[in-house]
Parts: sequence; structure tokens; C-alpha cells
Amino acid sequence: MYRPLRTFWGLAAIGGAIAVGLTTHNAGYIVITFIGGLIVPHVLGIAGPGRHHRHGPCGRASRMHGVWDEWHRQSHAGQTATPPAPPA
Repeated sequence: MYRPLRTFWGLAAIGGAIAVGLTTHNAGYIVITFIGGLIVPHVLGIAGPGRHHRHGPCGRASRMHGVWDEWHRQSHAGQTATPPAPPA
């Protein structure tokens, strides 16, 4: 579903790196442009989800979410609803 969008951003990153390479002849700028062209669309959320979003409800993130919830419940198990009054 998001494959054409990811392909477009990959080709845009390559095209940008080529354009920078032809104009500046500086290898550092070419690398920065290429890596930035691959990362920035994902950071801005305009490239669609990456591979790590395909796991669904059985993915590692959902398993860890349950573990974190359980740890959080255990950490608050001994606390009362209202904090004790400060000593006068």
C-alpha cells in the first residue's frame, strides 16, 4: 500500500544526491543529501510507515506494552489514593 510512496521518496533522495553531486562536486554534501532524503520524509510522517509497523498486534511493541503496564501497576500497588499529610 505504501510501497509506491516509499519508492518515490527513495528516488527523490537519489535524485537530490545526484543534483547536489553535479553542482557541488563535494562527496560530503552528496552523502548528507542522500541520507537526509531518506530519513526526513519518515521523520515528518510523509513517507508512510516503515517496516517496523508491519508486525500488527503480535509484534514486539505490543508485547512490551503489556509488560510496561504490568510493571506500572506493580509499582503503584502499595500506594494509597491520597498522600499522607505533611508533618506540622
